[in-house]
Amino acid sequence: MTMTQTALLDLQTRSTGFLSDIALEDSLIPNAVLVTARYNGTAFSQSLFAALDIPCPASLDRAVDKRRAEFLAGRAMAQAAMAVLEHPPSPIIPQPNRAPLWPTGLAGSISHARGRCACLLSRDTSHSYGVDTEAIAQGRSLKAILSETLFAREGHTITQGPLPAATSATLAFSAKEALFKALYPGVGRHFGFDAAELTAPPKDGILTLSLTTDLTEDITRGRRFDIHYRLTDTHVLTWLSVPSV
Repeated sequence: MTMTQTALLDLQTRSTGFLSDIALEDSLIPNAVLVTARYNGTAFSQSLFAALDIPCPASLDRAVDKRRAEFLAGRAMAQAAMAVLEHPPSPIIPQPNRAPLWPTGLAGSISHARGRCACLLSRDTSHSYGVDTEAIAQGRSLKAILSETLFAREGHTITQGPLPAATSATLAFSAKEALFKALYPGVGRHFGFDAAELTAPPKDGILTLSLTTDLTEDITRGRRFDIHYRLTDTHVLTWLSVPSV
């Protein structure tokens, strides 16, 4: 068993059933690691923060257990990714905008959604990173994605590819979330889902978003971003890196 496998197994063991299926994925991005896992919200307890050596921030003092479990799962993935990079375990402070403040020498992104969590992390701080996982939308959630986060023409695009429309719609939504995370450090402000558009149906592990507006002098309308994706039976995972501005 390698040191990485040992570290991931130790983290899973210490979580006493909260984390499972921790896996080091192929990030397809040079010098970046991608770690994913399942988390079980019903197995969460406040004592897990101490057991996993993860500080619980004061901002969660009044949070419900669901929110604390999500936070813990995401930070546990960051801890796992640091172990893979052989970086000493370090706290990741949540900023007022809730974006993680990474330790010096690291750049990355965290995501969690309905039992799945992920971290994309690198020592290459000349790039910014975005990762997002989402449960494949159904019912009202799917209607909300179609009506609130996609252009009408994107709704047509998602029906043209090899994937079910619900999966493609969820991928488009997830990719926009991942792109926001990757671009936010350079843009420095929030921007909406209408700032990027799906240019073709997701296919063969890649989907492409094109900016519909200028976000900065350097991040301009028409710029395209290829975003990696993977699927499970229940969730999608999207991720990318972009050069820092």
